[in-house]
Amino acid sequence: MTRKAKVMPPVAGEATVRSPRRAGSGAPSRPASPVSVQAASGSAAEQRRRFLLALRELDEAWVEAFHETGFSDVYFSRLFSELWLQGGAAVAKTDAYNFVKGVGVQTAMKYVRRAIEEGYLIEVDNPADGRSRLIQMSPSLKQRFEQLMDRSVDAFTEAFAKRD
Repeated sequence: MTRKAKVMPPVAGEATVRSPRRAGSGAPSRPASPVSVQAASGSAAEQRRRFLLALRELDEAWVEAFHETGFSDVYFSRLFSELWLQGGAAVAKTDAYNFVKGVGVQTAMKYVRRAIEEGYLIEVDNPADGRSRLIQMSPSLKQRFEQLMDRSVDAFTEAFAKRD
């Protein structure tokens, strides 16, 4: 049995690279790696090194922001990131469970429930369905998360600033 590789569509504004096709293969284009797109400003190895240094700064910022709360693992990172990307809009709990990748639904429910219990997520009434509740980031989580992102943006900006 052979497995097909999952091919992700390119992100808007992202360069694509055409893979050589065998006759009739119908192989789709794949997104160009950011390293190859950035190659003009340094070698691939240097770009990777800079990326990892900035990523390390992001990891350190995350741990500093959330370690004492117990929310420093990757599952909360993904949950909080996806909620922030909603632009402050409240989402159904079932949608939030899907933001917690790499675990089963029962475990995702525990992550969401814990964040609610600790006050990082807020439950609000669902105007479309009085039987269900929506969740959103608390103001304090949003502030903490944005401080973390600002620090991370600075690290990535510095890492990829043009070098003379």
